[in-house]
Amino acid sequence: MMIEAQSIIEVKTMKIAILYIGTGRYTIFWDEFFKSCEKYFIKDVQKHYFFFTDDKTIKSDDKVTVVAQDNLSWPMIACFRYKIINKIKEQLKDYDFVFFFNGNMEFVKPVTKEEFLPNETQSYLVSALHSINKRAKSNDEFMYERNPESTSFIPYGQGKYYLQSAISGGRTPEYLKLLKDCEDLMDKDLQNNFIPIFHDESLFNKYMLGKPHLVLGCNYMQPVHGKPWMKYGPSVKIIQRDKAKLKYGGHSYLRGECDKKISLFDFLFRKRK
Repeated sequence: MMIEAQSIIEVKTMKIAILYIGTGRYTIFWDEFFKSCEKYFIKDVQKHYFFFTDDKTIKSDDKVTVVAQDNLSWPMIACFRYKIINKIKEQLKDYDFVFFFNGNMEFVKPVTKEEFLPNETQSYLVSALHSINKRAKSNDEFMYERNPESTSFIPYGQGKYYLQSAISGGRTPEYLKLLKDCEDLMDKDLQNNFIPIFHDESLFNKYMLGKPHLVLGCNYMQPVHGKPWMKYGPSVKIIQRDKAKLKYGGHSYLRGECDKKISLFDFLFRKRK
């Protein structure tokens, strides 16, 4: 019999920590994320946000704790994700659940505790499916790290899902263990001058491989690519805002790889920058 997470912790006193990294130009996504999360994400619990940023104009308040974080070059900001979050591991111990969301995520429909909080049969951890799960004919097409020299190595033929690390989380003790173990794995790779093919995501897939956990569907991580989320149907709850939009400047601009925003021509012909 499955035990609902909210039966273990009184809902009125449940505390959820929300982790968000936005440095450099990625701070442009923060306001929309925060407002949508407040509006739609598990409304009847205590939520607190930990915003890792180099933007000195953003200040801490009763809802948000700003954590100073340098704007590391790409892809090191992704490689060091677990190390960055682990800086506040002692503060996170005060919360019942911890969830990380990528910078371009936005809630568009209500998300309840019943659908999002894992229970003991799921090892109290949460992941979300990458859209490749809809397209791949077999797990050999998954974008796992295939180099045996990496700590993230997953051989062909293994793995039930490919997970996107844009959402991760769970009950605090289990998630803190994930953060520590993944930090250690990345440190080993970097010491060997190796960067996993998809950085923190490669590590996340390796760590979750074979572990029972709550797997959220693609409707919790729907890419929009410039189209209104409504076109994807009523089941879509969380979208990934299109980084190639003119208002954001494109991938390369956001990452600081160039100082030129995407052009109207490139945007119209969907060239990903």
